[in-house]
Amino acid sequence: MSGLLPPPSTEENGAVQLHEHSNANLLKIDTHDTYSTVGAIKKLIVKALPAERHETPPQPLLKGLIRINKNPKNAHLFMAFETPEDRAAASALLQTISHRGRPWTEASVSSRDLELTHKGGVKRRRDVADGDVLCKLAQYEHLSMEEQLDRKKRHCLDVMRTILPPSARSDVAFQDRFVGILKSPVTEGYRNHVNLSFGFCADGITPALGFQEGSLVEGTAAILPATQPGKDIVTMNAAAKVVAAALMDVCTEFRDAAKGGLDVFNKVKASGFWRKLQVRHNVKGEVMMDVEVDAASVTADVWTAVRQRLVEIFTSEEIRVKLTAATGLSTAAVTSLQCHTHTGISSLPFDVQREVLYGTPTLTEYLAGLRFELSPTAFFQVNTPGMESMLTKVTEVTALSASTTLLDLCSGTGTIGLTLSKYVKRVIGIELIESAVLNARRNAQQNGITNAEFHCGRVEHLLPSVITSLPAEDRGDIVVILDPPRAGVNSTVLKWIRGMDTIRRVVYISCEQTALVRDCPGLTKPSTKAYRGAPFEVTAAFAVDLFPHTHHVEMVAVLTRRPEGAGASTSESVPAPAPANAESWGEDEDKAAANSDGGCVE
Repeated sequence: MSGLLPPPSTEENGAVQLHEHSNANLLKIDTHDTYSTVGAIKKLIVKALPAERHETPPQPLLKGLIRINKNPKNAHLFMAFETPEDRAAASALLQTISHRGRPWTEASVSSRDLELTHKGGVKRRRDVADGDVLCKLAQYEHLSMEEQLDRKKRHCLDVMRTILPPSARSDVAFQDRFVGILKSPVTEGYRNHVNLSFGFCADGITPALGFQEGSLVEGTAAILPATQPGKDIVTMNAAAKVVAAALMDVCTEFRDAAKGGLDVFNKVKASGFWRKLQVRHNVKGEVMMDVEVDAASVTADVWTAVRQRLVEIFTSEEIRVKLTAATGLSTAAVTSLQCHTHTGISSLPFDVQREVLYGTPTLTEYLAGLRFELSPTAFFQVNTPGMESMLTKVTEVTALSASTTLLDLCSGTGTIGLTLSKYVKRVIGIELIESAVLNARRNAQQNGITNAEFHCGRVEHLLPSVITSLPAEDRGDIVVILDPPRAGVNSTVLKWIRGMDTIRRVVYISCEQTALVRDCPGLTKPSTKAYRGAPFEVTAAFAVDLFPHTHHVEMVAVLTRRPEGAGASTSESVPAPAPANAESWGEDEDKAAANSDGGCVE
């Protein structure tokens, strides 16, 4: 049958023409893995890369790859290629990969597969133009701030229509429960945390430190320099740019053969000394650096020389002056210089040991009158002024009291729980990452907060014992803060929240609204055998523009427990989330905007 098919796809004006129902170049692989996504599959393919690849310029791992797709509910992986030869080469490589001892195998392409995966059309090549990467880092940079906020507001209204009960989605009064979007006090250079990669520019020759362009599977592992003149990254803080430029100078110095000939990391060959840089800074301009290198690839003498030079450069008066000039802060300086070593292309172990070359092992951030200690791996919002605005509004909508027990789930370094601790009887935080829990405990101690405790483990494992161990007087008024990672909340957690009738309010903070849309039904739908207890109802929501110039937005939804047997309430019967501050959302925010460029878009 394949001999009767049209010839392989051709290129026209930079586009690849995909022939309808052409199975000559469509590859179907049975991975025996029903749950992995395309992203996870790509990582497995990269790990199958041969140990040594010396092509110059680097060749794609899967040459001629046009499209890759996998439904996480199906074990089959589909790939479209430019030529039959490319397809055959990919098939041979992919069948060397296995899942739980079962090798991947090639499967027959059916007519149904063709209908779903390989219809005719045009697929544009992924160019490695600098503008593409800049666009991905700041997708909305070309829009005015008013247009950015309007788009994000419309997105949040769409989310509101989705998470409200079906009977209420057409009710304007229900949609009005979305009360606005808070502007970020700072819109440029607001990121307090950035991760940069070493590698080569698109020419494959010039070393660079910045952001990766494209995908390794497609052979486009070029780096866009973070400090390239004329290509400013609007979200990146000036302090990070100063540090990146200085480290690149050190890298250039040690590329000299007389000093060791240390090259930047080549992701295709999986070799190179200089690998990554993480930069954090606080509101005072104090900087934490964490440099990743492959120390095992050099002699002990060279590694010692590198560490000494790093300390010399980043503790110098010159770097302090540059940081002060860039940030406008007299306190700006590198206060923590750390490094760690890693080899190969596998993911970095989370508990990798770091060596402190200079300063302290943590960075102290200042937020809402409190001090927060951050380790290199600790999660903290990238926009500190925006985070402070969000916490102010969260304080208003939670309706806390001196008898409240606050459950801070996915608590991280304790930012939210500790900020709200002065309004409640006690705070209980649960967090998976041990270093974050240790940070949270130290944060409570150094701020003199005695009514907060933090537990390490999965929320779904610890929540039952935490709730049942509460004394009776602490169970009568429980408010839950849910600030989960992008994947959302485990269904077991939602079931426990539903079943604990003394939990009267849930505040769900989402950086990824897909998770909010997925998790809300577990809290709001009528009682079932699995989801016992009276349902919750979305009584208010707002958004915060924590990520200006990008399409991301932080959305906060307040869910209040309905009285047993009550249906969805009308807007008149729902108590305002913060009646004492109802006017502050509009008039007072406008006053604040005059002083800080912040405010609320109604």
